[in-house]
Order: sequence, then structure tokens, then C-alpha cells
Amino acid sequence: MAIRLDWSAYPDRERRKAFTEGLIPECPLPSAGVSVPECRKVARSLDGCDIEIVYIEDVLVKGIWIFSAKEPFRVKKERIEAFLPLLVSWMVTDVVTSSLHLDKCDEEEAYTYFLSLMDRSDEMVRRLGIVALMRRAFMTRERMEEVLDRLTAVRTEHHLLAMGAAWYLATAYIKDPELALPYFKRVDSLIAKMARQKCRDSRRLDKEAKVRLDKS
Repeated sequence: MAIRLDWSAYPDRERRKAFTEGLIPECPLPSAGVSVPECRKVARSLDGCDIEIVYIEDVLVKGIWIFSAKEPFRVKKERIEAFLPLLVSWMVTDVVTSSLHLDKCDEEEAYTYFLSLMDRSDEMVRRLGIVALMRRAFMTRERMEEVLDRLTAVRTEHHLLAMGAAWYLATAYIKDPELALPYFKRVDSLIAKMARQKCRDSRRLDKEAKVRLDKS
């Protein structure tokens, strides 16, 4: 039987609820008014992920548990597939992928899987694939080029997906400017614009790299 998480004891819930719901207007679920760090603590306390879904925080806890579980990726992949219908917000994709635990021996299988998600039809599933592929182990030159080639097919009518694509392009430019620079002219123009802004705002890029991007 699915367990129902009790969020009633957490403080300042009304303020957090208003903030969270304002941050993710696309989400069909209400917020319980609990922070992401608290959701991570709850996920670590659970023995499983069979959770009744009432609030966005329930989704976060379930996803964090699945992605952070120390188990072979072939097992984790089945749980992720079952979780995909719960990608109801960009917050879910970004929080759960940041929780991903992978053993080194599973990195190739995981890379192939997340890359395959970019070919799905659902906007949030594709975004999850893109965001997961920003994991440091996946950001090799060969893999980045493969992902960047696929980003050229992303269009901005899918706004949250486009934002994920821009995030990836900016991250790739920070990692390997020579490789990523030509893609600012190959991707959708709004994605390129958003990625340029992310680069301008980044403290990880030196002035020379920013000027070079502005001149391209």
C-alpha cells in the first residue's frame, strides 16, 4: 500500500506554498509548502518509493528516492520509466537529475538511456534527458557533440524544453568553447539567445570567452 507523507508539521508552509506555486505555474499539483532540502531528507528516510501523490513534494520525494538509490542502473532505469508520467514540472526534472547516483560501470548505459529520452515526444521527458546529460561524466567532447547535434532539432514552442536546451548549450560552451561556439548559429534562435545570456551571467567564463561569444 502506498504511504501518504505527512507534511503538516513543517513550519512556514503557507509562504513556501505561495512561492513554489508561483515558481512552477505549469504544475497541476498543489504544493505542500516544504523546501527541496527537506524533501531530500524525507527521501533518505524511506525504504521504498511507493508514495501516494497529492503534492508536488510527494513527486519530488519519490523521484529523489529513485534517482539516488544505490542500485544497478538496469534496475533504476525501470523505476525511472515508471516515474516519467510524473514529470509535471521543470522543478521535478531538475531536482531528480541532480540526485542521480551512478556507479562508474553504469555510465555508458545511463548515457545511452538519457540520450534516447531526447527522441521522446513529451516535452518534460526530453528535458529530463537533456538535464541528466549535463552530468560531469557525460560532458566529454564526443558526447557533447552528439547531444549538441540533437539540440538543433529543439524548437522554442516547447518553452521549458527550450530552456533546458539553452542550459545545456551554455554549459557546453563553458566546458569546451571551441566545440560549442558553432552551435549558437545552428540551434533555434531563441535557444541561442537564452544560452548567450546564461554565458554572460556565468562566473565560470572569463571575459575573453564572453567577448568571443558576443562577436560570433
